[in-house]
Amino acid sequence: MNRWIVALMAGTAMLPAAAYAQDAARAGAGEGAESQSGDIIVTAQRYKQRLQDVPLSVSAVSGDELASRGATDLKDLQYSVPGFSMYETGVGRSTVQLRGISTTIGSSTVGVYFDETPLSLDASTEGFNVRLLDLERVEVLRGPQATLYGQGSMGGTIRYIPAAPRLDDVSGSFDGEYSTTRYGASNYKAVGVLNLPLTTGVAGIRLVAGYERVGGFIDNVTTGENNINSADIYTVRGSFLLQPTDRFSLSLLGLYQKTDQANQDSGTHRQTNSILPSPLRDRYTLVQGKIGYDLDFAELSTSASWIDRRNVTQFDLSDAFVPVLVDGFGFPAGFIDRIGIVATTDYEIFNSEIRLASQSEGPFGWQVGASYNSLNIHQYGGTFTAPGTLPFAIIASDDVRKNKAFTLYGEANYAFTPQLRAIVGVRYYRERKRRDVLSTNFGLTSPDTGDATFETVNPRVNLSYEFTPDSMVYANVAKGFRSGGFNQTSAGGGIIDVPLTYDPDKIWTYELGTKHQLFGNKLILDASVYRSEWSDVQSNNFAPGGVVTIINNSGHVSGWGVDLSATMRPVRDLTLTATYGWNNLKFDEASADKAVGDPVDAAVRNSWSASFDYRPQLSDSVTGIFRIDYQHAGKGQFTLRNQPVQVIERPKRDLVNLRVGVGVGPVEVALFANNLFDEDAPVIIGPFSLFPDDIEQRPRVIGISASGRF
Repeated sequence: MNRWIVALMAGTAMLPAAAYAQDAARAGAGEGAESQSGDIIVTAQRYKQRLQDVPLSVSAVSGDELASRGATDLKDLQYSVPGFSMYETGVGRSTVQLRGISTTIGSSTVGVYFDETPLSLDASTEGFNVRLLDLERVEVLRGPQATLYGQGSMGGTIRYIPAAPRLDDVSGSFDGEYSTTRYGASNYKAVGVLNLPLTTGVAGIRLVAGYERVGGFIDNVTTGENNINSADIYTVRGSFLLQPTDRFSLSLLGLYQKTDQANQDSGTHRQTNSILPSPLRDRYTLVQGKIGYDLDFAELSTSASWIDRRNVTQFDLSDAFVPVLVDGFGFPAGFIDRIGIVATTDYEIFNSEIRLASQSEGPFGWQVGASYNSLNIHQYGGTFTAPGTLPFAIIASDDVRKNKAFTLYGEANYAFTPQLRAIVGVRYYRERKRRDVLSTNFGLTSPDTGDATFETVNPRVNLSYEFTPDSMVYANVAKGFRSGGFNQTSAGGGIIDVPLTYDPDKIWTYELGTKHQLFGNKLILDASVYRSEWSDVQSNNFAPGGVVTIINNSGHVSGWGVDLSATMRPVRDLTLTATYGWNNLKFDEASADKAVGDPVDAAVRNSWSASFDYRPQLSDSVTGIFRIDYQHAGKGQFTLRNQPVQVIERPKRDLVNLRVGVGVGPVEVALFANNLFDEDAPVIIGPFSLFPDDIEQRPRVIGISASGRF
C-alpha cells in the first residue's frame, strides 16, 4: 500500500517539504533515526506525520491507551492532557476549555471534529456527546488552529479519529462492563466491533454498536424517587472503504447516537428538592463521505457531511417564578406551585470541503482548500404550569437561525535545510447569519430579526529547528477567532440601548516549545510556554429586571501559560506518564460582567496528572494488568459582576482511578475503581444557570470489565 493510500485512509495527504526535511535528517542520523516502537502517527497538520515531527503543542491518545484507561468519553481525558478541562451538567452535555480559553456564552472556543466533520455549534454548552468507541486515536491541538480548522479553534482543536475498515482480514472485538455507583445504581456497558473485507485489498466495512447504562446517584427528597439521574446511551456506526486503484479512494461513514437521561446531574449532597424533572434527551445522525484522487503533482481530497440532531431539555423554575405570581400578580397560593420550561432544538448541518496538497519532490510544499458550511437551527419552547394554568405564557420563544459560512485557506512550508523549516498559513472566513425570533415574557410578545455578515482573516507563522530527528524546538504565532451574532433588541424594552449585533472576538497566541524522544523512545518530553492576548471578548450583559442575556464586545484578557508532559518507559512492561498545565489568564480591561483581575469563566489555572501502567508478562500467554491514574484540577470560578450572585465556584478536585486484571491471549479481564477515594467536591457550586443545586461529581464506581479481540 503506497504512502498516498495510507495517508488518505487517515483523511490526509503528505506534504513534501515536511517529508523532505524529515527524510534528509534521518538519512544523516543513520539507522537509529528510523521510526521506532512507540511512535504515534497523527494528522494534526492535515497530513501524516510522527507526533514528534509536528511543530505544535499536540497530545495524541491512541485507541489502545483509551482502552487501558477505560475511557468512555472526553471527560475521562481531562487534566491528563495539559491545559485541557471540561465540565458536564448532564451525560454528554459538556463545555470544554483549552489553555484557559473558555466561555459560557456564544459559540465554543474549542474546535471539535469527528474525522473530517466539524461539530462546533453556535452555543458553547450544546456540544456533541461523542463516545470513545473504536477510535484510532484522539488528537488535542493546543493553541489557535484557525488556519487549518476554522472558527472556534481559539484555545485549540479536538479531533476524534475513528478506526477505518481494514481490507486484509476479518477481525473484531467485544467489550463488556458491569459496575456499581456508591450511593447509587448499577452501570452497564456492551460494545461490539466487526471488520469485514468485501474484496480483499479493495473494499471493506466496519461496524460498531454500543449500549451504555449510566446509573444515577441523586435522590429527589420531594418526590421520593431514587437515582433520578440515570441515563441510557445507544451508539451505532458503520463505515465503508473502497480503493480499487492506488489513485482513487472512497470512504463513507454513518453514525447514530441517542442519549436519554431522566434528570441532569444537579443536586446537593446527592439530593434535590426539585418538584419537576430536568431530563436531557439528545439524538443525532451523522453521514460523511470522502473521496481522494492522486493527480501526480498533488493529492485532491474532498469531503461532505450532513448532520440531523434534536435536543430536548427541561428545567424546574418553580422556586424563581411561583413567588412572582403570588406576590406580583396576586394569584392565590396553591393555584400554581409548579413551573417548568421545556426547550426543543433541531439542527440541520451541512459541511463540505475540498483540499489540494502538493506532492512533488523538493523542499517546498503547499496545500490550499475551500469549505462551505450551512447551519440551520430551530429552537422553540416555553413554560408550563400546574396544577392551574395561566392566561399568558411566562416565557416562550420561537427562534430560527440560518448560518452560511465560506472559507478559503492555504498553507506553504519550506525546508531551508534538513533541520530548519518554516510554515506560513492564512484562512479567510466569511459567514452570513440570519435570525428571526418571537419571544414572550409574561404575555408580552415581541419579534427580533437579524441579518449580518461577519468576516475575518487568520494567519499562522511557524518556525522549527530539529537538532536531531528526535529533538526539536519550535516557535509559533497564530490568530484564532469565533464568529459574532445577534442580540434580542427588544430585551431592553427601550430602557437601554441594545446593540443589534456583537462582533467576532479574536485571540493571538505566541508560543515557544520543544519536543524530545530520547533513549530509543524510552523517554518522551514535551514542553511549551505561551502568551495569549484575547480581545473584543464577548461578554454578558442583562436588560434591567430581565433574564435575557445581551452580548457585547468588551474587555481584554491576557496572560502566560505552560504545558508540560513526560512519558517514561524504563523497561518494556512499565509506562509512566506525567503532565502539568498552568495559565494565569485574567481580564486586564473590565468588561460588562468582569472586573480587572477576574479569571476567565470555568478556566482551571493549575492541573496535573500522573499514571503508572505495569503489564508484566506472567507466562507465554498471560499478562498482568496494574494501572493507576491520578488527576488534579485547581479551583476555578464563574464571575458575573453585574448580577446579585457575582461569583460561582468550581472547587479543586483530585481523582484517582485503579485497574487490576489479567490478559490471557486476546482476552482481558479487569477489576476497576473510578474515583477510588470518593472525591465529592461539586463540579460547580450552585445555583448555576437554570440549575437550583450544585452540579455533582459522580461518586466512586467499582466494577469488572472484560474485552476480547479476534
